[in-house]
Amino acid sequence: MTSGTETLGSLADSTALLQQHLVAISEAIARTRREIAELRDEQSAGRTRDELHAVVQGTEHATNTILTASETVDALAGGIARRSGDDATRDDALAIQAQMQTIFEACNFQDLTGQRISKVVRTIVLVEERVDEMLRVWSGPASAVAAAKPDRRTGEDALLNGPTLPGDASVSQDTVDAMFP
Repeated sequence: MTSGTETLGSLADSTALLQQHLVAISEAIARTRREIAELRDEQSAGRTRDELHAVVQGTEHATNTILTASETVDALAGGIARRSGDDATRDDALAIQAQMQTIFEACNFQDLTGQRISKVVRTIVLVEERVDEMLRVWSGPASAVAAAKPDRRTGEDALLNGPTLPGDASVSQDTVDAMFP
């Protein structure tokens, strides 16, 4: 039979252990909140999503330009092959058309990269939604509203932004062109 003192000692030990675990969990949550805030400060997922979308649009535009020019070259080579009385010229024109087919086939990369980048964008959106939900749960609704924070980079790091996204340019190209006679 156990005495009341042993039960109390065991209860006190269990309570102390529970308190230690709760403090550890609380510290882990606080640490995770700080890490998430630092990630959001470094670069928002929305900006990353927009950058990837710009990559897809840029490659699509470039591919369409390549395909349009290639179709023109292919048609011109076909016309040369049909009108040429010289076998060597006709063979060269047909060889140009064969190379144009290679370009047409290679331009399929854009569709594949677009599909892959779209998958990455969907994953980023999902992660961003989960992070926002975690912040909302941990900090209340006011935290979710204040998601966008100013860029805190300094020195050269503040200058390294890469190309602007469509609609983000603070100075238009026409304004820059007007500065140079």
